[in-house]
Amino acid sequence: MRLSPEVERLLPGEKDVAFYEEHGYYVTPKALPDDVIDAAIRGPEHHWAGERDWRLLVSGGFGDWKPSDGDTIRNSEYTALQNREIRALGQHAIIGAIAGRLTRSSEIRLWDDQLVSKPPSAGPGGPVVGWHTDSAYWMTCTSEDMLTAWIPLHDCPVEMGPVIYVDGSHQGPDTESMRTFNSQDLEALERRLIGEENKSLKRVIALRKGQMSFHHCRMIHGSDVNRGDRPRTSIALHLQDGKNRHRMFLNERGEPWHITNDDLCRKDANGHHTAIRRPSPSSGRPMAPGKARRSGPTGAPREVPFQLVMARRPPRPRPEDCP
Repeated sequence: MRLSPEVERLLPGEKDVAFYEEHGYYVTPKALPDDVIDAAIRGPEHHWAGERDWRLLVSGGFGDWKPSDGDTIRNSEYTALQNREIRALGQHAIIGAIAGRLTRSSEIRLWDDQLVSKPPSAGPGGPVVGWHTDSAYWMTCTSEDMLTAWIPLHDCPVEMGPVIYVDGSHQGPDTESMRTFNSQDLEALERRLIGEENKSLKRVIALRKGQMSFHHCRMIHGSDVNRGDRPRTSIALHLQDGKNRHRMFLNERGEPWHITNDDLCRKDANGHHTAIRRPSPSSGRPMAPGKARRSGPTGAPREVPFQLVMARRPPRPRPEDCP
């Protein structure tokens, strides 16, 4: 992939990559143009209204907020495989290029995405995202270099409850079982999972529109109550580096670990994941941008590819960025 000089200037240099490797996160300058964000904002509205540009091969087993769920945190997964505005954002060249730099990988692929909207709260409490690590949910992955790009779709000051990182926690032990995204008692989780000695390592990542933060898959993170005057809406793009492969993993009961990604990938005769599952002639081909027609909840299923290759061979760090 050849990037424009304007995009290349926004990529992290060697010092930035070293910071990411030590601390587990990286905050970009304004890297996404306003028009890209403005176009993406329409995606959540369409998705939560039940509109789909493409249909997944499965209809359950993953988070997908519906109006009947009430006024709580809206969490919808795999939206880039169903919605053209969110897919367009996810395929922006700068995202894959930054991820490739940070992981020193020649290839970045989409693993999953989450569209999350946190309603404002005026009272003493309110919905939060519990302390967790992403890798705890991805136990069938071989790579330990996967990462997430967190992208708010507006200015996200401290009072709106942006993502919070525990600096350097990706290098600590015992993060494999932190599957507490939905836990609503942040203080209790903090005492149990982080401890008093690490409170000073919390980093609240307030961002302006067009900025992104990237974090390592083992980074402990969460977010607090939204004290703003509007919903805090963001997209988390979970990304895999080129060396990631599927592996068998057994849970505490000795049962094979299963996630929705397993249902979206092709398998060989032995049940091993082999390749991207691509559209078949009988189910239709994903429509080209600008030609897609939306279908409501009763629309005909439309098979979509699971892995979107986001970047290959990102440019090497510039000489002037190297120490």
